[in-house]
Amino acid sequence: MKVHELECFLAVVDHGSITRAASALYLAQPSVSQIIRRLEAELSIELFRRVGRGLVLTPAGEALVGPARQVVRDLQHARQVADEYRGLERGRVDLAISASLTSNFLAAWVGHFRRKHPGLTVRITQHHGDTDDIVALIRSGEAELAYTVSPVSRQGIDCVHVGDGEVVLALPPGWRTEFPDPVPIRMLDGLPMVVDRGFGRSYLQSIRDATGVEPTVVVDVSESAGLVHLIVAGAGAAFLPMRQALDARRRGANLRMIDPLALRPIYAIMPSSPMSAPARKFLELSRENLDRWRRAVARRTGQGRSLLEASVEADSVIEAAYQRLGEEKAEPGNRTPAGQVDARR
Repeated sequence: MKVHELECFLAVVDHGSITRAASALYLAQPSVSQIIRRLEAELSIELFRRVGRGLVLTPAGEALVGPARQVVRDLQHARQVADEYRGLERGRVDLAISASLTSNFLAAWVGHFRRKHPGLTVRITQHHGDTDDIVALIRSGEAELAYTVSPVSRQGIDCVHVGDGEVVLALPPGWRTEFPDPVPIRMLDGLPMVVDRGFGRSYLQSIRDATGVEPTVVVDVSESAGLVHLIVAGAGAAFLPMRQALDARRRGANLRMIDPLALRPIYAIMPSSPMSAPARKFLELSRENLDRWRRAVARRTGQGRSLLEASVEADSVIEAAYQRLGEEKAEPGNRTPAGQVDARR
């Protein structure tokens, strides 16, 4: 059994057909078919069954997926260890992230990661399920690193607290301009709200339980990705993580911090075994990104700005710093050492 045979097998699994797998691998379709037949003959098992124009895994094929991913990842890890002596020039990080985090934190992290390590690629699987689904993605090898808003405790799985994100009230343009910043929770009683079925719903319930305040849910959505468009269109207000709220502000929404301050934790989930170099670097960057954010905001609130004003400024400065890093990496003789970001402004 050769590694490239397992890579072909996994490509067929991921793409659902030999034709699409061949295209992704830049191979001819007959070559991929021959490799799969050779692997089946060597293992004396059938890996796929044809259903219509596609292929589905047999039970034996399903059992092989996890070990095959681990073998391929271990080989990539060995190559990447050598690459680290020359800098991270190639490789891939496989991520899973909860739907409620995708639109805000992850987009910034991936953008910053690609600017720091332009030779690396990122593969993202969005998960909508519970803790068991996240653990299954890690154990199957589908993802090497996952981010979620809830801690995980399972044998063979590590969980670390990456940081916390502020929760912001985002209002449609022109709505409730009399609201102070921060706005006391009691003033949200009866406020028309757009609520997603993840964090938004759970946070709204916590407000009801703790204070008896009853915002009015006028739009209920399954995911948080469309909240910004609904807010800007005037459908209602919503609770958003800070980075997503700043995106809403750029589109015309009005923002208010909430009193008392609400925070949403972020956890990283990974196998207990050593991670590949790209995954380790991505985890480091996510923690570094949140820490840089915290320090930039604290510096500005210390200068007398409100938390919201400080967050708006910090977002602009950090993004500009990473943008400069991306530009400098494309130019010889850049002044900023590789991997460093100057966000002191």
